[in-house]
Amino acid sequence: MKEESIFTKCSIGILIVSFLILVNEYIQLIPTHSTRLEGFLLYYGPFILAIIGGILSIFGVIKHKTKLGLLLIVINFILLFWPVILWNLPASVLGL
Repeated sequence: MKEESIFTKCSIGILIVSFLILVNEYIQLIPTHSTRLEGFLLYYGPFILAIIGGILSIFGVIKHKTKLGLLLIVINFILLFWPVILWNLPASVLGL
């Protein structure tokens, strides 16, 4: 079993934070709807963190090529297009 690099471990941490931001927007453990951040974290939080996490996972794959590093690159690539998916999914499903 290969040891993961520190870049891959940091990318996992950033991915967890990104998912916690998305979950918080729906269940409101930390209220953000009454602040200036209303909607900003939902649209751009995962996008910004995906760029940072993607760069870190690419560095991690360069250092130690593991399946987890490649999976993190794919997940961060999907999160990179989160705002586009969130804006276009209702239009394509509901025809609005």
